Amino acid sequence: MAHTLAAVFAVRDMAERARHDLITAGFPGANIRLHDAGSDDFSATENIRRDDSDSLLDSVKHFFTDLFGSHADRHIYAEAVRRGHVVLTLEGASDADIQRATDLVERYAPLDIDAHAEHWRAGGWQGAPQDDSARRQGASMQSGAPSQQGASTGNLNETAASQQFAGGMAPPSSGTGANARRYPSADNLPGTSYDDEQYYRNHWSATYVATGARFEDYDPAYRYGHSMANSDSYRGRPWDEVEAELRSTWEHTYPQSAWDNFKAAIKHGWERITS
Repeated sequence: MAHTLAAVFAVRDMAERARHDLITAGFPGANIRLHDAGSDDFSATENIRRDDSDSLLDSVKHFFTDLFGSHADRHIYAEAVRRGHVVLTLEGASDADIQRATDLVERYAPLDIDAHAEHWRAGGWQGAPQDDSARRQGASMQSGAPSQQGASTGNLNETAASQQFAGGMAPPSSGTGANARRYPSADNLPGTSYDDEQYYRNHWSATYVATGARFEDYDPAYRYGHSMANSDSYRGRPWDEVEAELRSTWEHTYPQSAWDNFKAAIKHGWERITS
């Protein structure tokens, strides 16, 4: 499975150094981008003042939605850009390479986005629901040392909190840094178009909302089934034939998300493509 890595930096110089190290380590330069309010990704909003938030946020949120789907962190990355920070993204990293990339980026002390989002909310920011940082789906983060760079910007408490996955469980700690985050690549989870998201939201509303579960709890499962059904490996094969393989891959990718809890949603995503 391919992954996208994302990290936020207070100054561009640190992001540039992290990008240089990734390229030197063999990661394709074309897959590594730096995003700020003046980058090409947001060219339509270049030179917009910080207080012109609606236009800028529309642009950056659209970009990060394309990159991360409905994942809650997209709101925080967009707000970080609006506040003058720089977001580094690496796309297409393999299972074998994603930890190596994470370790390289962590050398440059990316910001703790949870602590900063909490600080922004205390100042009145309402760009993401209050509990999004507590129950993220599909992002992998290990607990580790506080970010020195983050500690220098706003006197925030940078102690890394346990990252929550589907099912409310925290992943095991690897002892590495906590602030560069990884996400299943958009190539693996293509069900992020507006029509697809609305389709899955409607199913979630009819099936799971009464249980108190949020859409974000089930979104990765829908998109996982959707993407697997559309992949070269599984296209045209019946569910019963591939279920064991899909389960194995799911449990490897989302070890804290029990297959039995999400199987029905995964199958529904699969059937959107195969029915």
